[in-house]
Amino acid sequence: MAALLLGAAAVWAVLPDGRAARVERVADCYSPTALPPVETLADGRKAVRLRILLWNVEGLPWPIRSGRAATLQRIADWIAARRAAGRGPDILILQKAFTPDASRIAVQAGYTSILPGPARDQLRRLPAAEAPAAFAEGARWWKGEGIGKWLDGGLYIATDIPVAAAKSEAFGSHSCAGYDCLSNKGAALAELRVPGAPEALFLFNTHRNSREPAKVGITRAEASHLLQTQENDAFLAAVARNAALIAAGDFNNYRAGDRSGRFAEDPAFRLAAKGSGFAGRAAPMRDGKAWRQAYDLVGYRSGRALHIEPLAVATFFDGKNGPRLSDHDAQYIVFQLSWRGDAAAAPVPLSPCTP
Repeated sequence: MAALLLGAAAVWAVLPDGRAARVERVADCYSPTALPPVETLADGRKAVRLRILLWNVEGLPWPIRSGRAATLQRIADWIAARRAAGRGPDILILQKAFTPDASRIAVQAGYTSILPGPARDQLRRLPAAEAPAAFAEGARWWKGEGIGKWLDGGLYIATDIPVAAAKSEAFGSHSCAGYDCLSNKGAALAELRVPGAPEALFLFNTHRNSREPAKVGITRAEASHLLQTQENDAFLAAVARNAALIAAGDFNNYRAGDRSGRFAEDPAFRLAAKGSGFAGRAAPMRDGKAWRQAYDLVGYRSGRALHIEPLAVATFFDGKNGPRLSDHDAQYIVFQLSWRGDAAAAPVPLSPCTP
């Protein structure tokens, strides 16, 4: 036991601060030229196309990972180059961006608003999901459980679109399983206002508990996953169920058997799935093919006045479309947001930037 304690203390000593990497900024004005243009469709509706890049960038610190700095810089360079050429993502959504090299991805790309997830020492403000007694009793400190958070949530939403509000929420301190407990996982939520659109667009980003990488039994890992699903739902309770929403993240649902919660129960919620070639298709939550396509999922639901549909879904840096730069592929989705041509525009809380 003494040897285990000394080993844990040694690992704690060499891990980074866990707070130094976190970046946060919210623009106080917006540049109209940096936003996707509003088009008029053949039927008279107005529309914009939003390009979203979702990527778990494997930005883990040493000694968990080593030699990631150069690869993370390649990711940052690629996104920044696309942005400079006018072909970059309008919204960047990251998970596992724990290190300064990882958080620099959003900074180097030049986004005016960078919205992080939970900080390392951020406690859950909402009530935590109630865990079964056997789950609480099964916590083991040598598996990383119950010894505090060493890293923040590793989440980012970055964009130039005006941000009306943003917040984050950590999972309950006892709702995790295994080594996932060492990071303060949770969720982030942003309310965006696309100029001209009749209602707000909400963006949700999360990273739920893993299965095998947590290094505990599958039953325990999946129990944690269910608790975190409930806590995600409680966090989303502030968003009206008929609001326009895009939900993206490392849900760790692949083979996890957890298809419960708000998204599964909403008949209007759809997954953005791959169609023929790079075409996108709307897939219901019960669509097993869509679930098997990726660990990282993107779903959406249209709002009262704002219609959302996926036009294109592509996977990059998967060993076929570019070299592997992370243990997760990059998911690139093009959404079309459309609304009635005579619909009144919702107010934008920011003014255009002056030269």
